[in-house]
Amino acid sequence: MKFLKWSLPAAMLLLAGCGVTNQTSLPIPFLSSIPDDAKYIETVKLPTPPLEKAEGLKKARIKVLASSVGLADFPQLQSYAQSVLDRIIAAAPAGAPDAKVYLLANASPGAMAVPEGAIYIHFSAFQYLQSEDQLAFLLGHEYSHVALQHSPENLLRSLRPYLVTAMDFAVSRAGSDSQLRKSFQLYGSDIISRDVLLPVWDRSAEKEADFLGLDLMTKAGYNPSESLRFLAISGKYDDSFERLHLSTRNQLEKQLDAQLATKTDSPLWNKFTGEFRDAIGKIQEQISSRHEDAKDRMVALVGYMKREYAMERRRPINNVVYAKTVDQNADVLDHYFDAHKVIAALQKAEFEPGQKINVGKLESLARRAVGGKTSDHAYTRYAFSKLRAYQGKYSLALKNIDLIAGQDGDDVLPFQISLERAEMQQSIGKKKLAITQMEVAAAHYDWPVEAYHFLIPMIAAQGDKGRVNELKIGCVARYPQQRELCAVSQ
Repeated sequence: MKFLKWSLPAAMLLLAGCGVTNQTSLPIPFLSSIPDDAKYIETVKLPTPPLEKAEGLKKARIKVLASSVGLADFPQLQSYAQSVLDRIIAAAPAGAPDAKVYLLANASPGAMAVPEGAIYIHFSAFQYLQSEDQLAFLLGHEYSHVALQHSPENLLRSLRPYLVTAMDFAVSRAGSDSQLRKSFQLYGSDIISRDVLLPVWDRSAEKEADFLGLDLMTKAGYNPSESLRFLAISGKYDDSFERLHLSTRNQLEKQLDAQLATKTDSPLWNKFTGEFRDAIGKIQEQISSRHEDAKDRMVALVGYMKREYAMERRRPINNVVYAKTVDQNADVLDHYFDAHKVIAALQKAEFEPGQKINVGKLESLARRAVGGKTSDHAYTRYAFSKLRAYQGKYSLALKNIDLIAGQDGDDVLPFQISLERAEMQQSIGKKKLAITQMEVAAAHYDWPVEAYHFLIPMIAAQGDKGRVNELKIGCVARYPQQRELCAVSQ
């Protein structure tokens, strides 16, 4: 975790390295179920998926969409990815569950799976992956988490209630009078999706997903060697993404570190910072469960392939369909990346005082992003809205948000966009509308902590003590670690 630079206890590092080496010299984690003398797929026993799958899928989907800027509208690419996944599932052991692919509107690298049977890949995957074989490994790896019913944990999601409040305090105490509830917007939508949305698995689960994913893709007729190229390519993209957003991350870390290092005359704030630091200490116990470096994963897969797959099996399938499908969607993909460039530039300007940006260039990119088929997409309009807000043109920013087409079968916007809309409505005096629409979004997404932090002081200012008390009780019930901060208006 690159968030706030507390050092890890030596014991944690020792535990992170615990493992055994089998006859093939592969670094197999201690207590791993991976055999050392057979293919994993030949010995694995798949657990039975939970019976309440439909309800679980709905809840998991709400959590995903509450932490992103929505789904990416690429029906052809989604259908194509589903066909690859279906081919992989058909090769899976008996009893393997079904799963569905969705594309998220985020440019950050990676993908995620939920045990209930959904896989979310970022639209950027189709920009850096070069073949259907590489896509097959990505999907095979994520599907393995579903088939094995791995329960993901997330480092930063555990800190989410604390982080939201910390940013609220940081901005309000700085005397800012515009968009006081920036909270996670300061971190940037694509950074959110990479660091907050993506799940983290323990080392043994990650190895199991790599090896079973390799077995599944190979059994489905794909080239196992492409798994190594996938790791090399995705590793490079991850590095470039990290460099692009480095200033955003560094400045946020500095702001939080300054806030948490400062003692105030407020016992409430001091108690909160103490709890925040304690929470980070607990999170450090899970730090070893982060995805391993791509090079480490490649070393393990090379050994596994040498042991289990002869060279003649390592031939790519016909990738003409992959290239053709991506090419047919290249224009829309380019529009999404234009939107990402706008967002990244605005983040940098927001975090680096004095940083000059070329507004004319961003205007051109933003207009191109919302051209043609992407005129009503959440991600492209979100970027244009952020540009207008940066210019102080909140009414125009809101008009861009109003043009976003509804998702998830209704007209509710992605939660992060709903929050930005409410903040802008507040800034131009449309407070009643902001409250009404935020209440709807909060209920739809099962009340993320940001909704409480926005609504409680807004409704308190209107004098509705009954509703304020209801929100405080709900806040404490859902986020007991914030009981003191939920109990008072900021």
